[in-house]
Amino acid sequence: MSPPQFYDPNSPDEQPVALPSAPQITLAEGLVLQPPLTRRGTGPGLIAFIPSDSTLNLSSKSGDYKPLDPEPFQKWAEEGFAVVGITTGHGPVQENLKIAIEGLLNLAELDTRDKFAVAVYDPGVLSDVVSAIPQDSRLVCLVVYGYSPASSPPVPTLVCLPSSVTVASAPNLTVCTLDCPWASFVLPQTVDFHSAAASIAHSKAAVHFKKYLGGPFFDLEAIWEEHTYFEFEVRSVAKTMGTMVAEPYVNHVPTLAGGIGRKQLSAFYRDHFVFSNPKDTRMQTISRTVGSDRVVDEFIFHATHDTQIDWLLPGVPPTGKKIAIPMLGVINIRGDRLYHEHIWWDQGTACMQIGILPTHVPVDGKTLRLPIAGVESATLLVDERAVPPNEMMGVGYGFVKDV
Repeated sequence: MSPPQFYDPNSPDEQPVALPSAPQITLAEGLVLQPPLTRRGTGPGLIAFIPSDSTLNLSSKSGDYKPLDPEPFQKWAEEGFAVVGITTGHGPVQENLKIAIEGLLNLAELDTRDKFAVAVYDPGVLSDVVSAIPQDSRLVCLVVYGYSPASSPPVPTLVCLPSSVTVASAPNLTVCTLDCPWASFVLPQTVDFHSAAASIAHSKAAVHFKKYLGGPFFDLEAIWEEHTYFEFEVRSVAKTMGTMVAEPYVNHVPTLAGGIGRKQLSAFYRDHFVFSNPKDTRMQTISRTVGSDRVVDEFIFHATHDTQIDWLLPGVPPTGKKIAIPMLGVINIRGDRLYHEHIWWDQGTACMQIGILPTHVPVDGKTLRLPIAGVESATLLVDERAVPPNEMMGVGYGFVKDV
């Protein structure tokens, strides 16, 4: 059966897919336990010390202008951890750690019961946390954001610091320096939030936690392939969105097409992507690299331009031309669902292949042959000997004749 060519809200494939959900549990004043927010539903334990909003320089951004990053305890729950979020200022650190561990051990969704991780977002409790960790051998690793412990930490520790801070090397200490000036760069509710630095720090921290907790690990290739299966073969907006976190985004870099947040991205998939691809669309994989939380796909997008492809050639009517566009996708996966896609390609070769970009243009009374390849760029990517190299540097390119 051929895939649908238009959006039908009554189709069985377009019924809403429920996001993973688990109610928060209040353990004590200022202590909240969030079970894992993944489709797997189980995971190891993480305890996060988070500053009260009253101590922070809060951002006034709201609605569509708010960062997509959720609060830390939700973000780590989406990664597959059972998270106790401790808002600092509610009792002694050591007592809070005891309550947190007891709460985690009473949670059926906890799958690792002999070791726990700690994250510190508030420098005001850092020294107390460092002092308390040796009192419980189940606390096996630590991540600190914005600041560094004053003394050598008792367990393997990653500190994620702004570039303005320097730290001397010490046993058990790994330093991640980030290109941002502010210590509270990782908290999305603050004016100092820095999206790129927060993303890098989160990836580094996830690797650190998983190394010492033994997980959670997911099959990232299978998650990405499931997503593309629903996009291109089933052609279901609901099922495609069901493979993504609560607030994802997609950025097709050359055309600025995509969506930020679930509502906007769902509309983009519905109106401009899932049903805008030609019937003969296929992706030819060239290479795939799988990291700790990313899949990087190098592929060729094959199709006949017999319908308007909004995300690739917005506003361009069908030309009937066959196209083969080399592309690169950087796919960030949080837990067992996608957070974002960055999709790259050379828009010059796309326009050249459908015949809307001339090979020569007049410049200052001369004719310039444009240094843009057509289908040869895809041909060479498949077979490194199929096209002679460096032809654009030879005769026939640049200024070729007077007008």
